[in-house]
Amino acid sequence: MRHAILTVLFIATTLVSAISAAEETAFVSIVSDYEAIRQVLIDDSTEGIADHARSIATTAASLAADFSPSAAAVSANNADAVRALLPEINDLASRVTAASDLDTIRNEVAEMTKPLVRWHELIEGPRPVVAYCPMVKKAWLQPDEAIGNPYAPYMLGCGEVVQR
Repeated sequence: MRHAILTVLFIATTLVSAISAAEETAFVSIVSDYEAIRQVLIDDSTEGIADHARSIATTAASLAADFSPSAAAVSANNADAVRALLPEINDLASRVTAASDLDTIRNEVAEMTKPLVRWHELIEGPRPVVAYCPMVKKAWLQPDEAIGNPYAPYMLGCGEVVQR
């Protein structure tokens, strides 16, 4: 009896995990990796950035190859706009992957942020906020309104939310 209960619990947990994974959109996956990159940059490090950037490129390429509005978290009316952004996101994420020093990585992340912000504007449902630092003149995505500037760790709190 105990074995049967454990088996049912295992199956239920597996199903919930599978359903949750199926509901994760490509945008959520990309933003998750982007947030990991932002956190590493806040720490003034490069540790793991190439792996996260590679994951962004892979997700963008996969979505481009098998595109659906629901996977992109946009309406059918905005599908073509997002589809057009994917090659740029893939290319820019690859440039982040290839960058080796913090200044270059930060500049490439700033460039990669631009098409992600355009995609962000088309998202239906919950999404991160867009922040902007007037001192470095760069934007970034972050999960909430507590400013965490990835471009200037000495000015961690410099910036403001410009889009919700």
